[in-house]
Amino acid sequence: MDKKTRNLLLTIVSFIVIIVVATILYNQLVKSAPTVSMVPTLAEYTPPAKGEAMKAQPAPDQEEVAEVDRDEAVGAEDGQELGPVMPDIPLFTLDDEETSFDEVRAGRPAIINFFASWCPPCKAELPHFEKAWQQYGDEIAFIFLDSIDGQRETKETINKFIAQFPFKGPVYWDEGIFAYIFQTNSLPTTVFFDKDGRVVTGFLGMVSEEALHASIAQILK
Repeated sequence: MDKKTRNLLLTIVSFIVIIVVATILYNQLVKSAPTVSMVPTLAEYTPPAKGEAMKAQPAPDQEEVAEVDRDEAVGAEDGQELGPVMPDIPLFTLDDEETSFDEVRAGRPAIINFFASWCPPCKAELPHFEKAWQQYGDEIAFIFLDSIDGQRETKETINKFIAQFPFKGPVYWDEGIFAYIFQTNSLPTTVFFDKDGRVVTGFLGMVSEEALHASIAQILK
């Protein structure tokens, strides 16, 4: 083997090693990313009549959001303040069948996990979300809400992801209403609701398995 060929092979091997190490480190970084809790507040929103499209609404400022939150929150029997009630927003299956938050929830506590197939932290947390859905699916409505934007995420990309991952949980999409209400562009974003549809807690970014089960215990009280 001549020197030129040997150097070329060494370069290729070094490049492969760098890629493998970088992938391992990236995956470890994603898995070790801290769980960031949030105090969800709801922007003012009036659900459209069934069959109507969502009307464009201006993004609220923080004072407006806080006012809506104060108006809708009530005191619990033990003096603890309860969160605002989630409006009955329209949801769609990947077959474009229309339903709604309350219809899917059916009087149960609920979890909305806002995700996308291209999002590494979303993919990292999905296995324990799916495991929780399999364990608590009769007691809790799991709503895996795909962030379809028609560009990075389409029905084609999410259906391909579901088949290849694979993922069995119930996936829905909306018309951007969830992101508007919670004023979030973070993927993933997860919000937990009690049996009355009131916000209990939420997280921006990847949710650890421990935090997921702790929040499930909260909404099942």
